[in-house]
Amino acid sequence: MLATERHQKILSYLEAKGTARTVDLAEALQVTDETIRRDLQLLAESHLVGRVHGGATSLKGTVQLQSFTERSSIRVEQKKAIAAAAREQIEPGHTYAFDSSTTAFEMVCSLPDLNYRVVTNAYAVLHHMARMENVELISTGGRYHPKTQTFNGGDSLRTLRRHNINTAFISCVGLDLRRGASEGFEAQAGFKETLVQLAEKVVLLVDSSKLGNCSEYFFAELADLTTLITDDGADRNQVEKLHSEGCEVILAR
Repeated sequence: MLATERHQKILSYLEAKGTARTVDLAEALQVTDETIRRDLQLLAESHLVGRVHGGATSLKGTVQLQSFTERSSIRVEQKKAIAAAAREQIEPGHTYAFDSSTTAFEMVCSLPDLNYRVVTNAYAVLHHMARMENVELISTGGRYHPKTQTFNGGDSLRTLRRHNINTAFISCVGLDLRRGASEGFEAQAGFKETLVQLAEKVVLLVDSSKLGNCSEYFFAELADLTTLITDDGADRNQVEKLHSEGCEVILAR
């Protein structure tokens, strides 16, 4: 089987399944694990698939719910660039909310220990920022969801409503240019919908592979977004569409 034919079969498999392990692809295509690893690396470099530990995930169509660990290994360099651009919007004396996205967490990991308030439902953010002495850290509370490492439910929403949030930094599974931002986990979509309604400014942090995609639960329209920060691989027509909807777009390099 030629490499190009094998690549097409891998893409078809991923579109049907959403994600796949290297060993399963190797068995299905009757090649070695090493061959599949090389194929996945080439496809990832061409932005056709996302790499996760032990396999790959589709970047097309409806995207399924992935764990925090799986998401952490996808498009790492793009997330770092987006986080660096978003970090410039942090000022002392303000209240910021962060969701449980790995891009927001990348941003949090580089934030200075200054006098500002952080509200979050993300375990990773709480764990990282707990060591900071000057940041006022507020957990939303709620029911813990291990796969996404988030706290959700009525308690988390009530906590959000008690605070004056200047800027919310959030991400999504997909950003459909007609219907808006979506999530694969209903409780998390509800949390983000409430956060979007409450925050003075909403900054969406998404790498370019998410533009044009969607998942199960929509939580924000394009008009709800103040700023979108993505990487410089974003399609220019999509960027223009976002501009036309009144959303500021920052291309991180």
